Amino acid sequence: MFKKAFAVFFSFVIALLSLSAAAFAGSEEQGTDYPFVFVHGLMGWGEGQRVDEFMPYWGTTSGSVVKYLERQGYDVYTASVGGASSAWDRACELYAQLTGTTVDYGKAHSEKYGHARFGRTYDEPLCPTFGQTDENGDIIKINLVGHSMGGVTIRMFASILEYGVPEEAEACSDASDFFKGGKGEYIHSITTLSAPHNGSLAADRENDAFINMMLHLFYYLWGVLDNTPLRPLWDIQLEHFGFTDYPADGFDGEFSIELINEMMNSEDSAYYDLTLKGAAQANEKIKMVDDVYYFSYSSECVFESPVTGKLYPEPTMNPLFLFTTSPKICDYDGSGQGGVPADESWRLNDGIVSTQGSAMYPEGEAHTDFNPNCVEKGVWNVMPVVESMDHTDYMGVFYDPIKIRKFYKDICELVCSLPA
Repeated sequence: MFKKAFAVFFSFVIALLSLSAAAFAGSEEQGTDYPFVFVHGLMGWGEGQRVDEFMPYWGTTSGSVVKYLERQGYDVYTASVGGASSAWDRACELYAQLTGTTVDYGKAHSEKYGHARFGRTYDEPLCPTFGQTDENGDIIKINLVGHSMGGVTIRMFASILEYGVPEEAEACSDASDFFKGGKGEYIHSITTLSAPHNGSLAADRENDAFINMMLHLFYYLWGVLDNTPLRPLWDIQLEHFGFTDYPADGFDGEFSIELINEMMNSEDSAYYDLTLKGAAQANEKIKMVDDVYYFSYSSECVFESPVTGKLYPEPTMNPLFLFTTSPKICDYDGSGQGGVPADESWRLNDGIVSTQGSAMYPEGEAHTDFNPNCVEKGVWNVMPVVESMDHTDYMGVFYDPIKIRKFYKDICELVCSLPA
């Protein structure tokens, strides 16, 4: 009799606890499982380019981060936008990829900068659910993650998606829907990784012969490769400037030294957007979207000498920056570049981007230190600085595979824990 009574009582307690748990869960705001779209930086690539098959941008030498995240249950896509294109052009290309349409750089914009208005056509959307609704009629949003120049690109993309560009919408009757705005709700979160929000001192050394020589060399090599059958291996997508022909089976672009100089001097290029002046002008065009979560990650890979009191790159830094750009940033005298003010705090860097001066948040935009108990929308949630991580470590270039996978998994877990 006692056992039967105890069993009934125990069952009653279990049922009561289950109801309480269900009620509590129902009262809590639930997380999301929206797909992720990763956008690469300068000279980068994504899926659809053959180089990504054996050397993925996201996990270059440490193994594909994307495949790892997919095994963890996340839906991840990687965009391929112009490797040397401006944030504006890249944003237009990103929209066309996500929607499976033809790239429209804007009539007013293309006429201003002297390149073709339309780019390539994407037959299928990169992310099939982009802008679609679920069974409840709710928008299936996306989470955007951008490394370096990719961070500036996704900011520009979100701003145009929400606010549109009136001058482009009014310039012609067939303007892309991208320029009409009103679609900011398509985005759940934006995460930038060492993005040059306020420019890079490395790109701002106008009188630095070495930097200019290297940039010209990169443009030259791109132009040569993209006018050969090697183009599908790594396509820089500069046909709207005449570097190459399109579709990809044509190789009769007007590539020339004169065209390289034209690109280098253009204000519609990644090179210009990376200067302090160019970044400031881009920031004037970009607005934050109130209903989007913003996160910024920054790192530093320098140390202060106890003997000289000066900053130096850490020996573990990628040699590409160790002996070129980072020492120049460490020696920055605080005088500002191109008429744009910057102080000595810009010396802290990851090899290419200044930690405090540029990577944390765009100048003038609302920001706060990350608080896991209070994650705000429409404000930059600035994550703690990652020590001893250089600019290419985000790509997994000779970086600990376990650390880089955990880094991206933590990002996904954080974003997916937030309510819509």
